[in-house]
Amino acid sequence: MKKVAANPFTHSHSVLDDGIVAFKCSSDREQWPWLALHPFDPIVVQTINYWASVETSSARGTWDPTKWSALTQTHWACGEPGAGHATHGVADAASDEGNPRYRLTFFDRDGSLVYRMSGAGVVFQTRDFESWRDKAKQKIAVPPAIDGFEYAPANIVGVATQRESFLSPLINHGVPTAHALITKENGFPPAHPFLSGSGDHVNSTHLADVARQFANLLLEGGPHLFIGGEMNFKRYVELGRPFQIELTHKDLSQNTLSMTVQQADRLCATVELRY
Repeated sequence: MKKVAANPFTHSHSVLDDGIVAFKCSSDREQWPWLALHPFDPIVVQTINYWASVETSSARGTWDPTKWSALTQTHWACGEPGAGHATHGVADAASDEGNPRYRLTFFDRDGSLVYRMSGAGVVFQTRDFESWRDKAKQKIAVPPAIDGFEYAPANIVGVATQRESFLSPLINHGVPTAHALITKENGFPPAHPFLSGSGDHVNSTHLADVARQFANLLLEGGPHLFIGGEMNFKRYVELGRPFQIELTHKDLSQNTLSMTVQQADRLCATVELRY
């Protein structure tokens, strides 16, 4: 279940007659340390995506805290370079056969567009979520050698400290591929300064950062500014188990990279990043 933060990121909600929710955004870096990152950093984008979708749904009265839900698709496009962090925005929602869809638009203090985001999810109406997840985790054996996982150097994957690296060096230059490993120790506070989550699985923000790190392994002449993307989720990626990210298409004319995420030979997600 999604939980609204004790000190929410969006606040001062105003629900209009058509269901659109207008809101303001927190600028508290102590509460939200990822505000120290560039506004277009995928960690910032996906963290805001999560909290704003939950909090505005709660304000509208369309969020049921008694049911588990999962994000299945999200798309985002950033504004012009030079936009600041989001200070306010609007949200509207729709439903697709009972499953939620949402759209979010954010602006900075000068009124410049920061992001347009959209997403879709599924609500587990009757499933015993905890029991189902326990069984799913048991199907993927914990490998014996995760303590010896070789993480790529921080500067190569575009992170500030070595503990933020989630990827191996490239393992196949013909079809560019890397292994990844996120655990409860390296993927959450206090070890990671910017990421958080339920601790049940590798979440969308983790995967967005994995994709950004992978892009940095592939691209020359960095650092690069990532200005949009799309993620589609097929299966949960489990914590503490290695998974693989692989380049499927590179369009230099559109500055676009497409990739897949697999774990235990199963497709878990597809990701596209624009830079």
